[in-house]
Amino acid sequence: MTRNIFLRLILASTLLALPVSAAAEKVRLALPSRSMGYLPMFIALHRGFLKDENLDLELPALLPNIAHNALLSGEVEYHGVADSALRLAAKGAPLKSIFFSARLPNYFVMAKPSIRTVSELRGKLLAVSRFGGTTDLAARVALQANGLDPQKDVTLIMIGLGNTRNAALIAGSVDANIANPPDNSMLKQKGFRELLFLGDAMEFPSNGFTTTEKRLTENRDQVKRLLRAFYRGLLFSRDNPEESIKIVEREWKLDPATARDSYQSIMKAASRDGASSDAGLKVHVKLMQQSDKTIGDIALNKIVDFRVLEEVRKETAR
Repeated sequence: MTRNIFLRLILASTLLALPVSAAAEKVRLALPSRSMGYLPMFIALHRGFLKDENLDLELPALLPNIAHNALLSGEVEYHGVADSALRLAAKGAPLKSIFFSARLPNYFVMAKPSIRTVSELRGKLLAVSRFGGTTDLAARVALQANGLDPQKDVTLIMIGLGNTRNAALIAGSVDANIANPPDNSMLKQKGFRELLFLGDAMEFPSNGFTTTEKRLTENRDQVKRLLRAFYRGLLFSRDNPEESIKIVEREWKLDPATARDSYQSIMKAASRDGASSDAGLKVHVKLMQQSDKTIGDIALNKIVDFRVLEEVRKETAR
């Protein structure tokens, strides 16, 4: 009996001496959809980079307007709707975009098989997500770059999410659609024609993440850990194509051929370092000013803050 008590005491003291791992910190990041354009983030999830930073990432699905309100009210800590957040920041909202997954618009003009060139879109119906959104703005610039007036030559129709736009194209309700991966790959398999990669027409950072100025000031360590995980995901996606394609297969439940084609589409637009060039941001600003005459000259540091990301890059390069 004495021996049993002694062994129990030894076991108890051993357990007390073991380090207790702290519970991962929950972080909520709202997304409008599980777009493949956020590939660095999904790679960070699959490869355990967020776990390395002791972060437990939750991804509530929220429409852009709701995501903005949730971010400003503190219901989420980050969101992936940087394109419209830039506009809110330009108008005075205390928001900053801190990371972009893509340096180019990651969209493709997909059309009926009978339409062979961009010029043949004249007089046709082109589906976009919503007026003022990334697909709408990028489509207008790309059409202009290819000699078409988006106000007169092509009718842009607001249809909503990618699945709805794809269904409209397949049903023949529209003549063309702005699609992002993997939708462009799946539409090609069905015989639809890829007319244009919008990134060929413009530099336009997209699939970005935004947080509040308050969080950047008061919880900078969390921001840095999140960005370090995303940056590692970005580097991994570029340096490990075969493993990244496997992650694309698993996350979006694609067959190997579609996953490979989708990955190649994504990498056409992928960011080099998570930031955006001044030229790309100025395209955003110009489009904002065209659609909202109350927006005047804007200092770029009013809408983005890459200082934490720059620290991460420097430390990673050591």
